Amino acid sequence: MEKIQRFLKEVRAEMNKVTWTGRKEIVSGTVAVLVLSGIVSIYLWVIDFSLSQVIRLVLS
Repeated sequence: MEKIQRFLKEVRAEMNKVTWTGRKEIVSGTVAVLVLSGIVSIYLWVIDFSLSQVIRLVLS
């Protein structure tokens, strides 16, 4: 039981040393990820659609 208590105290001490990211940085990072994911998704959709049309044209 003593080891567990010491471990939890050490965990708390380490957590207090952590520099947490601010809300503004988290929100801007999340927005950047969502925007880039959307752009990549649209790009891949255009490539997929174009290639499927080319294949359909070649096979018909």
